[in-house]
Amino acid sequence: GGGGQGQFNGGWNNMYGMSEVSATSSGPGFGGGMMTADQNDNPQPGKPNPYNFPDPDVSNGQLLIDDNDQEQESKYADFPSDQGASGPTNVAQHEDDIFQFQEPHLSQTSQDYFNYSDPVEDGEICPLAVRKVIKIMRYFSRVLSAMEPLAQQSGLVDALLYHMTKKPHSVDYEDEISSRVDAIAVVVNLACAEENKIMLVYHPGLLDAIINIANHDPIDEAREHAAIVLMNLAYAEENKVHMVNQDHLLDTLVHLLSDVSPFTRRYASAALFTLACTYANTAVMARHCDGGILEALRKVLLNDPIDEARVNAAEALFNMARNNSDDTVENMGNHPRLLASLAHSVLTDYSADVRAYSARALEWLSADIHHPMPCHRILLKALTTASQWTKTTCIAEALKMQASLSENRKPMVEHPGLLDALAALSLLDGITDDEVKTCAISAIERLSKETSTRHIMVKNEGVMTALTKATFVEDGADDVTPEEGTPNALLMKTALKNLAEHM
Repeated sequence: GGGGQGQFNGGWNNMYGMSEVSATSSGPGFGGGMMTADQNDNPQPGKPNPYNFPDPDVSNGQLLIDDNDQEQESKYADFPSDQGASGPTNVAQHEDDIFQFQEPHLSQTSQDYFNYSDPVEDGEICPLAVRKVIKIMRYFSRVLSAMEPLAQQSGLVDALLYHMTKKPHSVDYEDEISSRVDAIAVVVNLACAEENKIMLVYHPGLLDAIINIANHDPIDEAREHAAIVLMNLAYAEENKVHMVNQDHLLDTLVHLLSDVSPFTRRYASAALFTLACTYANTAVMARHCDGGILEALRKVLLNDPIDEARVNAAEALFNMARNNSDDTVENMGNHPRLLASLAHSVLTDYSADVRAYSARALEWLSADIHHPMPCHRILLKALTTASQWTKTTCIAEALKMQASLSENRKPMVEHPGLLDALAALSLLDGITDDEVKTCAISAIERLSKETSTRHIMVKNEGVMTALTKATFVEDGADDVTPEEGTPNALLMKTALKNLAEHM
């Protein structure tokens, strides 16, 4: 394009000016190691003139300049000679070339250009230049409008894949580590664009490389970037089922949930809750490695000090409970301490989002776990415990839903503490407690329909207190209608009538 030569000159000028700056001096982050414009605009004493383009050579990782370059330069009129014979006129003639982008006018073929040959085959490669190019790509890949064109550029993803999987040499170990991290960071940014997600996940070797880095890379930032790539790719609906069915991908996410880096744990848990948004995935995820994913999420939910990681774990369990199949429900309900852990988080976690997602997960599981399923008793215990948190209707709704099925009523009445929990919810009198209170009263009324357990209910002091208080409440103070316009007082009168013969 019109800016070809200016960019090319700036690139070589950068290369010369930065020959003493290592990638490790700046770290793998953005912007490190970049020279300022003032440093690049004018040749420095003792440094080659930016117009002298030598034949690149590498020795021990250092760029060497061939002193016998005049014959090479004389072939090209576009490149002024370093010698002072041309005087000020020559400098003035090309002054604009320094500061303006110019269209290159090379008449030579690519084969003649500096006796060009394949740098990979001949070993004529400048490691510093490669590192800086990858760093520049990392900058460009952050631009939204550039993400799709970069990903579609022929050979770019393969080049990044090469540097992501390249084994570092001992001589330039730290520099090559930095380049690998930058290459992965470019893929992270490219995967942000919706247009690139499907292409990247199906690119040959890319997903396998990301999985390998996530499992084995010793650099924390590399593993963090790998987790972000998996998360970004999982956001595309078309990728979800394909990714879950890839070898070792779920194992990798489980492994990352116990990573030392809190960022890696956060992104891995986010990838799991995203993958769990699809019905076809939840059964596979729930039974994976005999509940390995469920156990990893449970541990994060209870123990991770990072709020975002716990929120993501709770949301992942909620998504699995909501998008469930019979297999998913059975595996979640029977997984040791999972329901108890959800109830514990509802009560004790200081993050409102963790509490809300945990409560909603229990509510959704309550819609599908019923007597005589082996895990039904465990669910009732979890609901009884979680009912102490009254800032959500989820638990009260779950108890109401359970009481609506006749097969659940006897186990509910006989379960230790459950009637007391319902009575406590029925006696709430806070301004924001009306919905919770209504659900609890409805649950008690439905439980009273079970004739075999009425003798137990009439002996429960809390239930009888709640029924009596609700029955004689003043008109107008209780105008909440839980179902089909039936007032709470009428529900309680119905329950008292059902229990009357056992009083």
